[in-house]
Amino acid sequence: MKLNFRNLPYGSLPYDSVQLCKQMMLRLYEGIPYLAELPLVDKNDNIKTRTFDNIPCVMLKEGKFLLPDCTNDKFITTLSKMENACNSENTSDFEPYGTNDTPYSALYYEMIRRLKPQYTVINLLGPFSFANMVFNKHASVLLTDRAYRKFIIQAITVKALWFVSKIKEASPETKPIILFEEDLLFKFGTLKRASEEINKETVVTLFSKIFSKIKKAGAIVGVQSFEKCNWQLVFESGNVDLISFDAYNNPNNLHIIADSVNNFLTKGGYINWAIVPVNNEIAIKGLNFDNAYNRLINAMEALISQGVSADLVYRQATISVQGNMDKLPILFAEKALMLTDQISKRVPYSSVSN
Repeated sequence: MKLNFRNLPYGSLPYDSVQLCKQMMLRLYEGIPYLAELPLVDKNDNIKTRTFDNIPCVMLKEGKFLLPDCTNDKFITTLSKMENACNSENTSDFEPYGTNDTPYSALYYEMIRRLKPQYTVINLLGPFSFANMVFNKHASVLLTDRAYRKFIIQAITVKALWFVSKIKEASPETKPIILFEEDLLFKFGTLKRASEEINKETVVTLFSKIFSKIKKAGAIVGVQSFEKCNWQLVFESGNVDLISFDAYNNPNNLHIIADSVNNFLTKGGYINWAIVPVNNEIAIKGLNFDNAYNRLINAMEALISQGVSADLVYRQATISVQGNMDKLPILFAEKALMLTDQISKRVPYSSVSN
């Protein structure tokens, strides 16, 4: 796999107008548009809603996502129907599980049809995080039960397949990048200590079953986590093409598994370096090209010092902001986006120390 872009789009945006979002998209992401979230236009436009929308049995009660008992007749019927959809080659079978229109979706698909980009990005909630956001009435962690694990696999798979089919319908040659956000992956160690049902094999299998189906459908699979987490779980799934991590706050997150990182890159994988901070206005005020660029190069060189191939680190790198921007003033959000674009155009394809 060889990606033709360096600037990976990411983040909910602070626009209160879809037209403003479109203008920014055409300016910075014409070659790789993404389905942006615009919570100022619709407060329900977020990754949870995008993922859970039209997934049967998931109920929102008192601010919590709940599932019925796994012995419930509706739950058992739902499992059977979703399994059939996941194994179907008829894309119409995905339709009942699709996401309803969002503020930007009409313009997004219009852009895909018109521009026919080589790549596009869809962000979805990752399966591990899904399993730690949804509970049954006993507040059990879903990963401890085989039936619930099966539900998670099918729900995430059928949602991703629906997005892939919608993109392929708009532009058959466009390759969707399904970027799974796994901000709760850092909980793995705690959950593993609490239950023998949650181990490395459980999580690796969860990832592998979902990712393999999506790749078979013609998509690229990415996993993103901006928390300090165990990336070995992702690598061992064997079906991930891109990982995205917070290179600003956690630049050393990959050092402890340098051999696995090198193996991942050798097989053609990419690392997205989320190097431009957007968590608050103060961080953005102090941003300039030189300090952000130098921070990125230092992080890359530090990974190389652990034995990872310099050529692979530089050649197979993309750049992004490291968070959502919907709570920022537009001026600050656009400064971060434009700086990210500038850095992405300057990152060399071989080590600066050569």
